[in-house]
Amino acid sequence: MNQDELGAIFSKDRLAGYSSADEHRANFLLIRELAPKLGIIEIATRNRVAQILDINDGAFISHQTFGYWAQLINRRSIHNLILDLRGVDFRKYSKTNRKTKLRNFYKVRICLDLLVSIRNRAFHFENLYKTNDGKPRVSTLRNGEVTGIMPQNLSIFLDDIMGCFHEDLIGYLNENGEKEKLSPLTSDSL
Repeated sequence: MNQDELGAIFSKDRLAGYSSADEHRANFLLIRELAPKLGIIEIATRNRVAQILDINDGAFISHQTFGYWAQLINRRSIHNLILDLRGVDFRKYSKTNRKTKLRNFYKVRICLDLLVSIRNRAFHFENLYKTNDGKPRVSTLRNGEVTGIMPQNLSIFLDDIMGCFHEDLIGYLNENGEKEKLSPLTSDSL
């Protein structure tokens, strides 16, 4: 498709937020890669919170947003019961992340902020490749420190968080139990 056709479909204003039509397309492909990982993390989080807080209403559990569950974790201060992130080093996701010795409680708070941000940006089809002058746009401010994730590390971050829920979750996305390799859907696979 040419630029005019793309502009008619997606709007010139939207396309102006990307460095090129290729980046716009790559953003959709990145969202396709991140979506199942975000779904697994969201479901695992809400089910773990429901179990800890003895919430048994399945309809209620499934109808709440991820943001709701993140806020509930913060309000009830159950961070350490949800995830063990002691092995996670945020410097892996951006060279601008500095603090290394954070208590698990704070790491989970940071992680939830980042997950909500990634989820909302991805599912509203925002440009996940955008940065702020070379610094992560997907970021959070906690305790006076900005922690962020560079675009090329979003999938790695989600893999690491899935691994904190269960080490085999990454392989769960693939029938062979290997890390998922994306391929286009064919009519045979539908």
